[in-house]
Amino acid sequence: MIIEKMSDDKLLKSVLLEVKKEKDQLHIVLLHLKEIYRRRLFTEYNCRTLNEYCVEELGYTRGEAYYRVTAMKLMANSDQIEKAIQKGELSLTAAVVASDYLTKQSDKSVAKKEEVISKIVGVPISKAREILSTPPSRPSYSPKSEVLPKLKVSKKILKLLNELQDLTGEDQTKLLEVALEDKLKQVKKCELKAIRRPSPIQGTRSRYISQVIKRKIRRRAGYTCEHVSMHRGRCTETRNLEFDHYIIPYSKGGKNTLENLRLVCKNHNTRQFILDFGAKSLEKICLKISFS
Repeated sequence: MIIEKMSDDKLLKSVLLEVKKEKDQLHIVLLHLKEIYRRRLFTEYNCRTLNEYCVEELGYTRGEAYYRVTAMKLMANSDQIEKAIQKGELSLTAAVVASDYLTKQSDKSVAKKEEVISKIVGVPISKAREILSTPPSRPSYSPKSEVLPKLKVSKKILKLLNELQDLTGEDQTKLLEVALEDKLKQVKKCELKAIRRPSPIQGTRSRYISQVIKRKIRRRAGYTCEHVSMHRGRCTETRNLEFDHYIIPYSKGGKNTLENLRLVCKNHNTRQFILDFGAKSLEKICLKISFS
């Protein structure tokens, strides 16, 4: 039907119907993203994060991805917040404002989230910001090649850096480089010594992987994640690499052998755990950690 030919009454009724569809569709999209995150399916596209998957595979802008993923995480484990989003009482922008506020709170429980959301449900965004005293959120993203982990520096480190700078006159960045290089040398020396460390007593099961095996696996992998995705091929991640009992999981009798182990990034190790034991098992572990 051509919108220009609609009568005034029909046009007003039509837009209400379309808005209702739009709100329902947003809720459905968020539910899809929630399940994709739960299963860590974004790793099958060699994406480090769900945001990255939303941009590269779903075609969202970085801002659109940020708002949707933030809203999805906010409504996780809360039927109250999910219903507010489904009904259109909580917009994506308001969800981000609430999330910004909650990140600064010590209490991050579901009850706290629902308490905060109840204050801004159905409220104009300007009023919501006033209630939570949160400035407008402006998510900033760097190109993939320039993404660097944020380093949190304690007051003690800053104090030590300032004292060293006063004594040496050198730039603080240079001082950090020297300190890290010295530490790296120490670690490499320890690794070489560990090669000669005796293995556990034969006949007893252990997660211990000999340094010899580890070195062979790292060299075989080229110090890069060995996971091969059906969608994107070999993963190129070189950070946060872990050893994974791939063919037979350790808990099912898998051995610490060169053939049974592979080097993978943390994301693909988590994804493999979900494939082996299910997403619910991962959720139980995460729950135990959060309460420990």
